[in-house]
Amino acid sequence: MVVKYPLGKFWLVWFDVYGLSSEEWMIIVETLSIIIILLPYAEQFLLLFPIAVVSPLYIYRLIPHTINTNTHKPIQLCKATTSKHSSNIDNNKVYMMDDIHQQDDIGDDENPIGDNSDNDEDAVTDDEIIEIGEDEVEVVDVDENVLQRLKQNDPTISGVHITLFTKEDKRCFNSIDWKEDGNFIANNTHLKKLRVVLGQDKSMRQQLQYFFSSIHQNRSIEELEITSDRIDKEFGMFIIEGLCGHSSLIRLKIRRGKLGSTGCEALGKVLNHPKSKLKELCVPQYHLNDDAFKILCNALLGNSTIKSLYLTNNQVSSIGWQALSTVLRHPNCTLTNVCLSSTGLNDESANVLGSALRGSTVKKLNLSYNCTVSRAGWQTLLNQLQHSSIDCLDLYTNQIDDSGLHALANVGTLKSSNLADLQLCIPSGWQFFFNQLQINGTRLKKLNISCNNIGNEGIIALGSLLSNMSSLKELNMHSIPRHHGWLLFFNALQDSNLNLGKLFLGNNNIDDEGIQLLIRLVSSMTSLKRLDLGMNRLITPTGWQAFTGYLQRPNIALEDLDLASNKVNDDTVVGLTSVLTHNKTLKRLCLHDCTDEDDNELITERGWQAASNLLCNTTSILDTYNSNHTLRIFGGDIADSIRDLTSQSTLNRNEDKVEVARQKILQTHFSDSDDTSKMQEFLDMELEVMPSVIAWIGRPTSINWKGTNVSGLSVMYNLLRRIPDLFDSSSAQKKSGGSKRKR
Repeated sequence: MVVKYPLGKFWLVWFDVYGLSSEEWMIIVETLSIIIILLPYAEQFLLLFPIAVVSPLYIYRLIPHTINTNTHKPIQLCKATTSKHSSNIDNNKVYMMDDIHQQDDIGDDENPIGDNSDNDEDAVTDDEIIEIGEDEVEVVDVDENVLQRLKQNDPTISGVHITLFTKEDKRCFNSIDWKEDGNFIANNTHLKKLRVVLGQDKSMRQQLQYFFSSIHQNRSIEELEITSDRIDKEFGMFIIEGLCGHSSLIRLKIRRGKLGSTGCEALGKVLNHPKSKLKELCVPQYHLNDDAFKILCNALLGNSTIKSLYLTNNQVSSIGWQALSTVLRHPNCTLTNVCLSSTGLNDESANVLGSALRGSTVKKLNLSYNCTVSRAGWQTLLNQLQHSSIDCLDLYTNQIDDSGLHALANVGTLKSSNLADLQLCIPSGWQFFFNQLQINGTRLKKLNISCNNIGNEGIIALGSLLSNMSSLKELNMHSIPRHHGWLLFFNALQDSNLNLGKLFLGNNNIDDEGIQLLIRLVSSMTSLKRLDLGMNRLITPTGWQAFTGYLQRPNIALEDLDLASNKVNDDTVVGLTSVLTHNKTLKRLCLHDCTDEDDNELITERGWQAASNLLCNTTSILDTYNSNHTLRIFGGDIADSIRDLTSQSTLNRNEDKVEVARQKILQTHFSDSDDTSKMQEFLDMELEVMPSVIAWIGRPTSINWKGTNVSGLSVMYNLLRRIPDLFDSSSAQKKSGGSKRKR
């Protein structure tokens, strides 16, 4: 018999004043219900001990403390083995035993240089990973729960995104009296990243002033990003000047500000403060006029901490370029990373910039989207860069021709080059470029030559270059459609030392013969983690079936595989799932838009169901436990209609794979509290292992869990009501004597 809880969610609305959700109060009620039930059996302290430990943990998780979930051992469903504690265990039964089933998770890779394509729906999420120093910060959208956790100085909240556009956004923000209660931001010691997007509502000005005052007093924030084109000069001065002497701020980004000279004067005060620790200043779309640019550059002359400067989408005049060149030439300049994408660079200013970069400290330079520079202007600039320290250069989408490539080939310091979409370059120019790099002994680590007319002669020259090149770790050759050249290219690399980490070959005319050669090539790349083969529609399902054999190799490190927009059908998906069951490295598999020539979906419900079973095999508890808890599968609308596939992919985002397995078991096999068939798995176990079972059921999840989180307390409640022997000392003594438990 199952006893329903006397307190339902109807009554829990009265507890909202304490800042906890109804779901959190339900956890407390469930916990207390179990404790009350067990009070008459308190004499069996040893058997109750796991429950006494687990129950407070559920309440403890509501308090802002870090629980390292990776330290909890899982309970594995497996065939029993003889132990000193259970000499009479039946070896034909399935038991819960302590064993670790942990799969390594990997973080999301950044996009390749110049890769502006839309990856999948996972590319834009509520959570974003950024790097602050050596750490990673997860940025979450603010809501009332996040605000409450910030109040409690919750260490798991280290990055927050606040948007003030909708009524709900404003209601949530105004739920805090920032004048009276804003100190929780000022005193927070765990908040590292704060992103604020301001709307047009001037009625919130007073609240925002109190909010930013608390930010000014905070001493943990390392990165602050403010986006708004509606900030007036007075309010902008208040926001920026308040950051003077901030003891922890190392990155400041102000997007779409229209503060002009006033805003730059305020930035100058921040930059020149003796206690400034700023290392990165980003002012994209800041509408800098000549006076403003000169003020900013003069401030940079007096700063000794800034390493990175981003001026994207600011139309700089000749006066501005002269001011910037003065900064770059200054002997005390500390800039190493300068982004000048879409800044109105022309031939005259390109010459000024190139001259200033000779002997400067700058190593990373972004000049993408400066189409107002002529071919001759680029040749002049690139010739000047041969005398610079530039080792990372982004020239995406510019008017560079073969003469520019000739000059670029002699920039011997380059380790990373983005040369995507240089439409004026022809195959002979690329052939010369690759041949010259080989002669010069280039040490390139990253090369992006996507969306270019390289031709067969260019592809062959590239193959010759790469065959003797072990330094390259990332190669982007997206959208270079040369069918016969690919066969020659792959053949040239078969016996090379090339060991890439990322390879992008999407939207090319690779066919079945080409994929066979590619499989042989990548099979020797033990460091390959990302492989993009999307939009290669000459490869038939037979070719893709052969590709599944590559995934069976024991030494592959592949984490991200993109097969979108290909002729991948149900049989291919079934083949993929059969070899990925025990794969612990592949994290992302993209299968979007796999259609035939008539735009009919090639992957039907059969294929998507096979994918769903890979992530969560519901045949038995053991099969669920042994499912793949690392991979996430993306497949568009039809795949999204398979509810389990979407939810299981979300669960697999979590780092604690032990907890992922436990959640899948609870959600799949114990979602119905009246279902006794699955409960029998627990009831058939020996009493000696029951404390471990109870601890496994009641294990708390991480407070920043992604996806559905099912409490195990309901399962624990129903289990305990069915095993009175656990609390009957006489029965326990009989059991320890070897007698079987009856039901």
